[in-house]
Formats: sequence, C-alpha cells, structure tokens
Amino acid sequence: MGSGFFLVRMRMKEINGSTAVTYSTRDYWLAGALLAAGHKLLRLDWQSGRAFFVFNDLEKCEQAAGAYWAGTLKVSAKVFTDALRTLKDRLYGNGYDKSRP
Repeated sequence: MGSGFFLVRMRMKEINGSTAVTYSTRDYWLAGALLAAGHKLLRLDWQSGRAFFVFNDLEKCEQAAGAYWAGTLKVSAKVFTDALRTLKDRLYGNGYDKSRP
C-alpha cells in the first residue's frame, strides 16, 4: 500500500479564541485510513500544486497514523473505499484546475 513515504505537518490556528492543532498529510492512503477511522477532514491545503489533507485533533490522528503504519488500524473495507472516493472527489471535483498552485 503506497511507497511508505509520507509527509506530516502540524499547524496551530486560532479558532474562536482557542488554539486548534491540526494534523496534515499529503499521503492519500493514510488520509483515507484516517477518514475511514472517523477523523474529521477539515480542508485541503494546496502548496505548489500538491494537496495536503488537514484533519482535526493532532494527538488522535498521530495515534491512528501510528496504527496505520504498524498495520494494526482496523477499519471496514467498505468504509475505507468510500473514504478514498470522498478524497478523490475533494481532489478532482468542483472544477479542479491542475495549473493552480
């Protein structure tokens, strides 16, 4: 499943007076697993034409990502497939312009 390469970033953002720490990855398969495991996808951040999937709750996402890479994260195959379709819709739907940065 994938090459094993992934990039994770965390970001702190002020939301309604409190600081929210987010979990961000550009690994499509990991993002699908996180979404299938019930983590909330907040948005896509685009940098140099590449999408970063941004999730809430850094700590829980780090735990789930660790389980994913260890091969112990358990999700329904159907839910995982649906999550991947959702991510593809977010990536390529709604008039996505490949020339956008």
